[in-house]
Amino acid sequence: MSDLPAVDPNDSRSEALARIETAERALEELAASVRSKTAELQEQLGQVRLSVIEMHSHAVSRPTPLTEPPVGGDAPEGSTEGARLVALDLIGRGISAEEAKARLRETFPGVDADKVLRAVGATPDA
Repeated sequence: MSDLPAVDPNDSRSEALARIETAERALEELAASVRSKTAELQEQLGQVRLSVIEMHSHAVSRPTPLTEPPVGGDAPEGSTEGARLVALDLIGRGISAEEAKARLRETFPGVDADKVLRAVGATPDA
């Protein structure tokens, strides 16, 4: 494990002390190197942690296509398939059928919101 030779009982006291000092210096250098590398890695981990937190906050704050329904004229009038996808997403997020119906009517003016919600199983067939 070490490049230092074992202490021979026949060596003089000064030679033995010199070997001890050499071993101590080597140990101190190794410990300093470990401390330095540890600090460097902790800094890198901190930067990565901040990046992950920032990515997560952007992902949460930025709506995805199924997170929020299209607003205003974004959805083509009569787009039943789009309305079904949005209805599934709204119900999947725990929004009440009444609120989902209101949002569907606002977002998809030409679509029968009641029919869409029944089609995705959000309301019982009437």
